[in-house]
Amino acid sequence: MANQINVLIVVDVEGALASGDLSSNAYLVDTNKFFGSYSEGQEELVTSCTDGQIIIWSITPVNPGDNAEITGFTGQIIDQKICQPQQITPVPGVVAWSGRVESQGATGRYQYSCTLSFDGRSMSFDPFLQVNA
Repeated sequence: MANQINVLIVVDVEGALASGDLSSNAYLVDTNKFFGSYSEGQEELVTSCTDGQIIIWSITPVNPGDNAEITGFTGQIIDQKICQPQQITPVPGVVAWSGRVESQGATGRYQYSCTLSFDGRSMSFDPFLQVNA
């Protein structure tokens, strides 16, 4: 398994603003391929990971004319110190969030909230990290 997992959040900004609902307008995929992540293409992606791996979250709107950004994370991964994502700039002009899985041997499924901002509004959805031994 690779040391880094990339999670891409694709958001239908116009759909989310029109419905007031982000969960039916966010689609997540990661780079694990056949290594155990599931619910890809949905808002509640379960990303399979192990202690020490780095997870990088990035976002893109469905409509390239829209703007969307990740503004923060809350939930079990933060409260239980499983992963503490921080904003990074991997290349000039690109913002992403990166965190190392630091479960200290703990395993299990941990839910988290990811907050997105677009058009002056903030909305959240709740995917998972599945920490394996």
